[in-house]
Amino acid sequence: MPEGVEIRIMSDFINKNCSDKVFEKSFHVLKGNNPEEFKLLDNNFKLKADFNGKELLLYVYHDVAAFSEPIKISVFMGMSGNWKWVRTYEWNSTKFIRLRFDTTDGWSLILYGLYMGPKYKIGGFATKRGPDSIKDFENFKSNILNNLNKRVFDKPICEAILDQNYFNGIGNYLRSTALYYLDINPFEEARSSLKNHPEIIEMCRDVQLKSYEFNGGQLKDWRSPFDTDYEAFREWVYYQKGNSCKDGTGRTFWYDPKWQNFSPYNK
Repeated sequence: MPEGVEIRIMSDFINKNCSDKVFEKSFHVLKGNNPEEFKLLDNNFKLKADFNGKELLLYVYHDVAAFSEPIKISVFMGMSGNWKWVRTYEWNSTKFIRLRFDTTDGWSLILYGLYMGPKYKIGGFATKRGPDSIKDFENFKSNILNNLNKRVFDKPICEAILDQNYFNGIGNYLRSTALYYLDINPFEEARSSLKNHPEIIEMCRDVQLKSYEFNGGQLKDWRSPFDTDYEAFREWVYYQKGNSCKDGTGRTFWYDPKWQNFSPYNK
């Protein structure tokens, strides 16, 4: 957590609050919540957010220079990263802040997170991610099908589906839910599974769209900033249900008990 759906919702949240705001200051926030101001642009600036799977993209630009190239900040939210929109005089009531942006009228956008928290890089990370299944489905699909010879597809589909080079945006609760509703053996070799069940690729998109309808994964470490029907989400999601095992990456996977005898894990 958070997964691609939650990153998209964070992007919505930032744009909702920042679309009509002008920012005047930006800060790295160091250990002990000590802010260190740094300049992104020479004058006041605006912010716009976007998403690419599990990566949040923050664009910094001058309103008067709409045709100039914006500064890009890539943010990986880790296990506990999130954003807040607060009055600037209240900024230090939030702990474990990583970034802070102050508007000209007394508001602040804050990136924060404790354990395995968010990381960011001005200019973007070097780590490659595959196409986003929501915004670029055809390239998402072809990127998988054109690379089935790669070693990652030797793994069980339940493990390969976490590889962000191909299944960008899919994380733990989404893989369990997608494979459960497909009603296929989640421990089959990924290459064979994708050839036998090409609908897996569409489900990677559809399961995210369905979660987005619920305003994201209302689970242990994250709550949506928007209204959500928590009970309806919990009823739909296949998470902490059925049987579980630790996969080859050490992450817990939940699955229908009828597939127990096929599991290569915990034997």
